[in-house]
Amino acid sequence: MNLNLRQLEAFVLLARLGGFSRAADQLHLTQAGLSILIRRLEERLDARLVERTTRSMALTPAGLQVLPIAERMLADAQSVLACGRGVAADQAGRISLGLAPQLAGTVLPAVLKAFRDDFPRISVVFRECVNEEIIGRIYAREIDFGLGFGIQKNSELDSQGLTEDTLAVALPPTHALARKRSVRWKDILDEPIITLTVGSTVRTLTENVFLAAGQALRPAYEATNTLTALALAREALGVAIVPTSIRPAAVAQEMVLKPLRDPVVKRSLNLVTRRGSVLSAPEQRFIDLFTTAIVQVDKSPR
Repeated sequence: MNLNLRQLEAFVLLARLGGFSRAADQLHLTQAGLSILIRRLEERLDARLVERTTRSMALTPAGLQVLPIAERMLADAQSVLACGRGVAADQAGRISLGLAPQLAGTVLPAVLKAFRDDFPRISVVFRECVNEEIIGRIYAREIDFGLGFGIQKNSELDSQGLTEDTLAVALPPTHALARKRSVRWKDILDEPIITLTVGSTVRTLTENVFLAAGQALRPAYEATNTLTALALAREALGVAIVPTSIRPAAVAQEMVLKPLRDPVVKRSLNLVTRRGSVLSAPEQRFIDLFTTAIVQVDKSPR
């Protein structure tokens, strides 16, 4: 029996996301197109896999049985493709990844340059994504792997900690704290704070420190990304809580970046892949270069 991988992919994604609208969006299909794929798979298997109503979707008993088998088949197909990429590493090809926007705007350019020197015939396609989008794009096979902060593994994803960066305070050179050898969290508790929006790892970690000090975090400004937070701090609108991996942008804007002490707060940079996938030689080299770049930035002179 020949099974269509696209149909299996549609079925698995539909089961994971729990709705035709979200699954169709991830697959870049209309809901009608997704329904056709599911119906053809059901016809091929001679079994109804999905119960549809106007408001909900649920797997049938047959669908629940087919789901883990379909997931294994897709994982095996991904492994075959990855092995093929590894065999053809010295030939023209491409890798695709998703990464946090902050990393794309700071660390990525130097990594791309070094990678091009090693693999001049391999093109790199990257997407700037928040964690949820990285996960969704991996599920939909739009990217080979993701680089994000604090993404946890699950039954479908592997997540490997690569390195860490540290929370720091970004200051204009004229700020009084910029002249201190080190800056502690208690030094900034009464400063106007520029932080990221709720849900980001930086925001969550910052809130935890303030709560531990018995003080609620009341930001003066909230930014959607660290580069915006840095720009606001440059205009002396407050002190920005940012990770040390943003140091290249801070240097370019002539800002002072001081890792915060008492406590030192770190976050993990994770490599996220589909469970069972195998990295090609170019992919592994790219990840190694990226990890080294983060470590060098975090350990660079203060």
